[in-house]
Amino acid sequence: MRLLILCVLFVSVKAGWLEKPVAPLVINHGYPFEVHEVETEDGYILTLHRIPHGKNSSEVGRPVLLQHGILCSSACWLVSEPDKGLGFILADSGYDVWMPNSRGNTYSRRHRSLNPDKEPDATKFWDFSFHEMGYYDLPACIDHILGQTRHKNLHYVGHSQGTAIFFVLTSMRPEYNDKVVHMSALAPVAFLDHTRGTVRALTYLVHELQALAEMMNLHEFLADHWYIHVLERILCRAHSFTEKICDNVLFVIAGYDSQELNVTLIPIILDYTPAGTSIKQLEHFAQIARSGDKFQQFDYGTTGNLERYHSRDPPEYDLSKISTPVMLHYARNDWLSGVKDVMKLNSKIQNSDSRVVPFYFFNHLDFMWARDVKILLYNDVIKIMGKY
Repeated sequence: MRLLILCVLFVSVKAGWLEKPVAPLVINHGYPFEVHEVETEDGYILTLHRIPHGKNSSEVGRPVLLQHGILCSSACWLVSEPDKGLGFILADSGYDVWMPNSRGNTYSRRHRSLNPDKEPDATKFWDFSFHEMGYYDLPACIDHILGQTRHKNLHYVGHSQGTAIFFVLTSMRPEYNDKVVHMSALAPVAFLDHTRGTVRALTYLVHELQALAEMMNLHEFLADHWYIHVLERILCRAHSFTEKICDNVLFVIAGYDSQELNVTLIPIILDYTPAGTSIKQLEHFAQIARSGDKFQQFDYGTTGNLERYHSRDPPEYDLSKISTPVMLHYARNDWLSGVKDVMKLNSKIQNSDSRVVPFYFFNHLDFMWARDVKILLYNDVIKIMGKY
């Protein structure tokens, strides 16, 4: 049974890759849209999407970096209508909105010398986890944004993995604390000791995952492929009798919430997600979940750790080096970002505070796509950002 589950999860890597354009999501609503590219120190070419100002203003404000979570892309902030999508809301609130795409997702599958789809390059291309996203991707994006806008610092808003890579950056390259005036962490992820549901169960399949990946010579997980979208359109179209199947897949991943899920968004969401990531990325998160109470670098085994870190165990990220003011926005029904884990994270960061979303059934995906997300969350986020 375990092998069958993993084969189903892997099947999407065996077909052709698809890139659905983000521009129509923005332009069709009357907003300006730009595409930028930046190359990281280790050669990955990342795509950044930008909304420089709001629909009814031409004034370019202070930059804000809006960072997606795992298996998502910049599109996750734009699939909702302008009164609910955070990319639009921030632009209309006077911010210059920059939405990077982390290495390996739909819009950042390029490298200056490596081909992600062809061996032996593919093995090297996909050899990354969220550590490299924090250490290489974020500083490249931040420096590009500040260079383009000529600002000394920017705001940062991240969701889930988008918070984890910020904690990696500011703990390992603390000079970047001065380049971020304030960080809004939506469903923050660092410690995963209290993760619940299917994701917790999947952490115990990591060894089978590794073995199957090696056997099939696979490196990429849940990429964006044409036939996946055909299936989604058939099963998940609005008002179809199978629509609830799609609803329940989301519930299984992120926590059950029939009250706030915007079901009309499901077909659009599934046009842009999953956006793919590396298998090593999943292994790293599974490692964190199994470690109990450690937010640490990737575990290469005793021999590998001695070679890379000069210690038997991977080092923990030193969260005490984070000096950027941080607000941790969390929810009680979030199966991935547990309340106790958020409180522990809050105690480790020197200049942080926490706010609970005032609706008990708010879950991990609601931070992006809830029907009332602006009232329940985004208004507070923008109010707090305005103080910095």
